[in-house]
Amino acid sequence: MTDKSSSKRDIILDAAVRVFAEKGYYSSRTLDISTEAGVAYGSLYHYFSSKDEILLSIFRERWHVLLDRMDQINQTISEPGEKILAIIDFIFRSYQHNSDMMKVLIMDVPRHSQFYSPENWKVYNAFLKNLADVFREGQEQGIYCQGISPLIASYIIYGAVDMTIRQYVYNPEFNHEDFPIEQAKEQIVQMLKQGFSKREA
Repeated sequence: MTDKSSSKRDIILDAAVRVFAEKGYYSSRTLDISTEAGVAYGSLYHYFSSKDEILLSIFRERWHVLLDRMDQINQTISEPGEKILAIIDFIFRSYQHNSDMMKVLIMDVPRHSQFYSPENWKVYNAFLKNLADVFREGQEQGIYCQGISPLIASYIIYGAVDMTIRQYVYNPEFNHEDFPIEQAKEQIVQMLKQGFSKREA
């Protein structure tokens, strides 16, 4: 793929994120996306065969960004607790930087039946397995309790982050001003530290 075609593909994906976030995936049309992207309707199909492919491409590409960031964190940070903090921080900052993207990833992608295909699930699970590896590393260093399954711990960590961001994105009764997102992030980290940390005998 040439730089020019890659650029147009990215423009279409970015436009799709905005359209899906505003209208919802099932209420959006490929015509809406091409209009938002400023490309001819027919040319959209040179890059994507369907609206389904656009949505799942958004998931796969963004999830690979997260996996790449985890690799960077593993290479630059040695302490497991700090690694988990950096991962949580990256996810929250991603929401602050592009809340539309998070809306699509949290609400639209999981509702799509093809999200649960072996190919997509493998990508999704790679993040949880990597997070579990970091937790296991903490257990080996005597930081975290031995009796906790690393994989279950990864579900709890990501579940706490995911559910909290959902409140900022969709809950009309959630007061953002009274509970800044930085405060939410800090409280999640503190609760995880207290819940997972190894107790002195």
